[in-house]
This record gives sequence, structure tokens and C-alpha cells, in this order.
Amino acid sequence: MTIVVALKVGDGLVLGADSASTLFTEGQYHNSYFNTEKLIHIDGFPVGAITFGLGALKNRSVSSLANDLRHRLKNGSEEWKLDSENFSVGDIVDRFKRYYYDELYVQEFGDPVNSEDEDLSNVMGFFIGGFSSQNDSSEVWRLLLTSQGCQVVKIIDAEAPWDCVWEGSREPIQRILFGFSSQMMQRLIDAGIPEETANRLLASVDPLVNGAMPIQDAVDFVDYLISVTCGYVRFAPGHVTVAKPIDIAAITKYNGFKWVARKHYYPANLNKR
Repeated sequence: MTIVVALKVGDGLVLGADSASTLFTEGQYHNSYFNTEKLIHIDGFPVGAITFGLGALKNRSVSSLANDLRHRLKNGSEEWKLDSENFSVGDIVDRFKRYYYDELYVQEFGDPVNSEDEDLSNVMGFFIGGFSSQNDSSEVWRLLLTSQGCQVVKIIDAEAPWDCVWEGSREPIQRILFGFSSQMMQRLIDAGIPEETANRLLASVDPLVNGAMPIQDAVDFVDYLISVTCGYVRFAPGHVTVAKPIDIAAITKYNGFKWVARKHYYPANLNKR
């Protein structure tokens, strides 16, 4: 389990992630680790990515493999390189798909299986977001790698004034942003309330976020959302699958990708990417 968050406001995009990863061997819980890197800087571009689900391919972590992808974007062949003055976020999503799915995922797990029973243990996902070179507003895409194929969807459009997406331990943020548990809808329906009425009631809660929120407040809010999730999971039954430290980055059009909070396992002057 994990928690990753992408929050768009008018001035930019904030990406955040916890540091926990859970290892299962032969279907059995083995251990939890608390220094996983899930937030990726796309060096040279006002774009970042956060990853969730399966944490490694070819016995290498997603963040380690990202170094190879970064190298291709800057120094690879013409089919891989991108012009930092003329690119779209969709171009970077395409490179992620070709690298992580076409080259690595399919090689490890085989061609897509035409089955309704998806192996959830093999799902790998990304939120990839930032600013296309010709756009004044940010956008976010979701790339989902599964045993049934690869899904690529733009989930926050550049025209949206604000939006928030997250994956992993969903319940705490669901309660904070919308004021009710994800279980509430089914319980209202079970109590005899028509689904349309239940939807209308639950959608009436005033949102906490506004597109006018300054980027620093957006950073603080993402930190709050992840911190609450860490606390919720700590006290919930079961293994600790979400935990600090929290990595956060802010992306704006002219300042690009900037680390706000990042764990360091070697001197800070070496942490440039």
C-alpha cells in the first residue's frame, strides 16, 4: 500500500508521496520498508511523476529505472529525446509507457492476458503531471500497467481550475476532501435512499480546495493529506503500509520542478534530481 497525491491549483501542481513499501513473498507478508522513493523528477522539464503499486521491475526500483529514462530523454536516440522548448506532457507519458510497459513490464510478465481476473499484485501506476511547453496551466495523466494491458488517461485537464487525485490508501483523504466515508454511499442505498438522491446529498459538501489557493498553501495541504493518511494507517488494523518521511515537489510554469521536502540518504548537494 502507499499514498500518493497530485493537487492542481491555478499557480501550479503539487506532487507528494509517503515512503513505505510492503514486500510479499509467495503471497505472504515479508516486511515493510520506509525509505522508498516514489516521486520522480523529469530532469530538464517542468514535469514530475509519482508511482504507486508494484515498486520494481528487473530487480530494480522504479526510481532507479527512472535514471535510465531521464538519460534517454536528454541523450538518447531521436525517437527518445525531447526538446524542452517544444514538448507536451503527453510526449513524456508516451516515453514512460514505451519504457516501463513496452520494454520492461511486458518482458517480465508477458503479453496482455485477455481475462476478467486481473492480478492486482502486478499493477504498477504513475501520475505524470506538469506543464506542456505551450501551456500556462498544468495537467495530470494516469499511466496504469496491468496484466491485461496498459491504460493511458488524462485525469486532470489543463482547463480545470483545480483538482486532486490520489492512489493507495484512499479512505482518509476521501473523508477529508468530501466529508464522508467511501462506505457511506452503499449504506445509504441499503437504508432505502435512492442512489440519485444519495449522490446529490453526498455531493453537496463544500470543498476544502480552491483554484486560487497559493502554491505554498497547496504544498502544506498535500503534506497534511499524507500526514493524516500515515496516522490513520498507523492506528488501523493490519500492517503499517503508509509511513513518513514525506516527499513533496511543486511545479510551476517558470520555476519548473522544485523539491520542497525530500529524504536524503547522502549529502544534500548530491540530491539534484
